[in-house]
Amino acid sequence: MKLWMDVMRHLEPVADGYERLFDAWEAGGVDGLVIGPMAFYDSQASSIWPTVPTFDPNPGVYRRFGAEPPPAPSEKAPEKRRRLEAALTAAADRGWAVYLFGASHGQGPGGGHIFADPKSRAAFCARMADTLERYPMATGAIMDGPEWGYEIVKHRSFFFNDLPESVAGKCKELGYDYAALARAKDRLLDRLHGLTPREVRLHAPGGLVGAFRLFGADPDLMAWFRFRAEAMTDFFRRVRADVDGAVGHPVKLGLGPRSACFAPLCGYDLGELAGVIDVLLPKHYIWHRGFDGMYGTVCRYVETLVEWNPGLSDGDALAVVGALFGLELPEVTDRRDFDRGFPQAFFDRIVTQETRRALAVVEDPERIVPWVDSGRKPHDGDPVSAGDLRRLLVAAQEAGLKRFLYHHHENLTAGEWAVMSELCGAAWGPLKSDYVPPDRPVL
Repeated sequence: MKLWMDVMRHLEPVADGYERLFDAWEAGGVDGLVIGPMAFYDSQASSIWPTVPTFDPNPGVYRRFGAEPPPAPSEKAPEKRRRLEAALTAAADRGWAVYLFGASHGQGPGGGHIFADPKSRAAFCARMADTLERYPMATGAIMDGPEWGYEIVKHRSFFFNDLPESVAGKCKELGYDYAALARAKDRLLDRLHGLTPREVRLHAPGGLVGAFRLFGADPDLMAWFRFRAEAMTDFFRRVRADVDGAVGHPVKLGLGPRSACFAPLCGYDLGELAGVIDVLLPKHYIWHRGFDGMYGTVCRYVETLVEWNPGLSDGDALAVVGALFGLELPEVTDRRDFDRGFPQAFFDRIVTQETRRALAVVEDPERIVPWVDSGRKPHDGDPVSAGDLRRLLVAAQEAGLKRFLYHHHENLTAGEWAVMSELCGAAWGPLKSDYVPPDRPVL
């Protein structure tokens, strides 16, 4: 198994010391670099986010899309630009895959919902094309969304905040009745506030038909789910065509969907997208609390469903989660179990299942490169130990995985690097190496 290293936001330290970094990473099994968004920090470091684009926009690219270009950065930072370009070229010269993360970052103005508004899509694609033209040594670009929500609470990515009136035109274009879908969304929210133990215990274990009954036997609800997938697939299909037609050399596109169990609710049709996107990077995120982790998401569903329906037990709420996502976490029977750590059965069953489901959509396993995060505070969540990282990677490898993407370089701890380098390359020896992982808690 090999890995790609993700460098997010803090581009300057990597560009300044890339020779030593790349040597250490390559020895540990790295054969790819994912880097971006393509922006530097300003000279005063006035924000926690980088705000200075690494290049000036090419107005001709935006004219071809009928899009408005973003303004050129006031800080040119020529030496930073030179070092960054040298680092990308050096990575490509090693034979690494080099992908620009968030290549649409810094796009010009749009006009509405990204899945529904041609002006917004044009701004998105124009910036991607401009970025890829500027860095021809890059293999391609990786998109992390856009996506529909899947969380049950207004925590992040809220599921019930995902059908604004601005998508009504897209509904009509794809053959859907917007008002009917909106009513179905509201009925589902009401239904999830009116569940009884009797209904859950009767319908939740009943497969497709049982789940259909549990969630209201509502054909418009299923139409809403179908619309989400069709609108998203149509968006990425158009992005593929638009970017291919605008960049003067072949480029590959990657996309980071949620883990296979959550992907359909977010609108990802992995089978269809595999015919559009070169590399799929599902999120093998497992932590509790924080955001985007499997344990944290499921626990929020349990807590919320019991709060909304005081008659339900935690076990009943877990059954609802199982009916919705097809996910049954081993040795988890109530919310307290989420704080007891990951049993081996979680890796043997859930990680294996999620890996195999992702691999099933491609003929070449090299096209599946899951995002992996662990360490002290992954996505602001509870720690995931180096031992748990090892169990995750071993289970995924035994399920057929060839490569993963570590998120991200600045968070990397010594324990994680010891595990990854042993599994993917030459085991790191801290007493013999001048490389020390940064181990900074940076989101």
